Amino acid sequence: MRIIISPAKQMKVDTDSFEPASSPVFIDRAEVLKHWIQNLSYEEQKALWQCNDKIAKLNSERFNTMDLNIALTPALLSYDGIQYTYMAPTVFEDGQYDYVQEHLRILSGFYGVLKPLDGGSTIPLGDAGKNRSEWV
Repeated sequence: MRIIISPAKQMKVDTDSFEPASSPVFIDRAEVLKHWIQNLSYEEQKALWQCNDKIAKLNSERFNTMDLNIALTPALLSYDGIQYTYMAPTVFEDGQYDYVQEHLRILSGFYGVLKPLDGGSTIPLGDAGKNRSEWV
């Protein structure tokens, strides 16, 4: 059985709790997407994301300094939404991380599908950008 959940709009960085156990399966595609977005102007990025100035500036800054291989947060700890709060991954006991790693998948507009312990950078793309298929 697989449980598939959506990402949250808010994200946080947590590089202190524990190291990610794996990399996203589509990390090579995320790298291509990262470079494509970095080559857009700020106005093009904002139009793509269809968001306000505050979020567009934050995401633009993140993309300009992003390295997909360092300072990574496990996916389950990076999202800050109601389903993640109620799941309470920061207080999991032995075996619970193994269970979610095997059975839970998180959809991501940037990485595709994530396992809970896949490491990633915080990119709150949410549902912004209706033409994602044109990115790569």
